[in-house]
Amino acid sequence: MSRIVIVGGPRVGKSWLACKLGGDEHGASLRVYCGTVPLFCGDPLSTVKEPIDGVAYLPEGLPYAGDTGAAQWIVDNWFSMRGPWVLEGHVMARALRRWLNAPEQYGSAHDHFPCDRVIVFENQRHDCDLKRGQVAMHAGVLKVWREIAYYFAPITEHR
Repeated sequence: MSRIVIVGGPRVGKSWLACKLGGDEHGASLRVYCGTVPLFCGDPLSTVKEPIDGVAYLPEGLPYAGDTGAAQWIVDNWFSMRGPWVLEGHVMARALRRWLNAPEQYGSAHDHFPCDRVIVFENQRHDCDLKRGQVAMHAGVLKVWREIAYYFAPITEHR
């Protein structure tokens, strides 16, 4: 197990996969995380539709706009943790971009990665009812991802 970042828009299966990768054989279906690897969600608990007990959520009140706020907090607090861990959320693409664009703060980006593996959900699920805002959010996540995909290509898996 290593340090894994899962990128994708709403309702694509990020939390379920994170739980599976973290060692929970049931995924998120039981709403209680029973895995052995720490799991972190890039959303504050108050915004999560189906919270999972045992998962660490983003602190409340951080702004999502741009690469500051939530993205910066993730870089400063979660990317710097020793592994293993799994991070998931729509904000992860911006957090990876923030890390990549600030080498003076985090060391040379060309010497290392903030994680060992990035999993990107490129397609939305067709078996659930998505709101227009969720579709737009997914498109926004992929737009940010495309800006930085070249750098993370060696450690990226697409779903």
